[in-house]
Amino acid sequence: MSDLIMQLAGVIQQDMNTLREVAQNVANANTPGYKATRSFNALSTTATGLSAIERHEVLRQESGGIHQTGKLTDFALTGDAWFVVQTDSGEQLTRDGRFRVDASGRLVTQSGLSVLGKNGVIELGQGVLTADAAGGLKVNDEEVAQLKLVRLSDATQATVMGGGRYSSAAPVLPAANYMVYQGWLERSNAELSTDMVKIMEASRHVESMQRALSAYDSILNSGINQIGKD
Repeated sequence: MSDLIMQLAGVIQQDMNTLREVAQNVANANTPGYKATRSFNALSTTATGLSAIERHEVLRQESGGIHQTGKLTDFALTGDAWFVVQTDSGEQLTRDGRFRVDASGRLVTQSGLSVLGKNGVIELGQGVLTADAAGGLKVNDEEVAQLKLVRLSDATQATVMGGGRYSSAAPVLPAANYMVYQGWLERSNAELSTDMVKIMEASRHVESMQRALSAYDSILNSGINQIGKD
């Protein structure tokens, strides 16, 4: 009986993981460049029972819609490309193109992380910034840098790092099919209607599993009490 209770508790934990994932998507529905995650279960070849069910998360890489801002340091991407930024933990990826030029003339994110070009940190200095569809950057019509744009080789190996950034355990490759839009931002690709339905489904399933747990716990207690009487 206790084994069955443990299995039901495991199912509830899976539902809670789903709720956490969907809640994260909903919370970032208005975050520029945010990529929603989707989970799926697969059977392990090395385990049995409930422990044989392995949970996997994958990023939805479809482009979100783009909208015009007119700000020269805003950039949107379509296709398979990701911007690369430098963090204390190494290089990370983002589709959030809300950039700015800091006091030293570097192109940085809203939080001050350096945006990387093919030759490292992008130094813009002062002047009018323009960008082409391939990610080439000019200041006052003089070429200064080329954005470092990469693509994921395996979306199941990507990890959400927070702040609209992602890391990849699998190697990243040069972006192959993309366009860069200056003065535009990409919207989140989270689907609110789908996610809200998932929240309701998972919540109801948790409630039903909790009722089952309570019922089995009552049966177990009754059995123990009856043994004590006998």
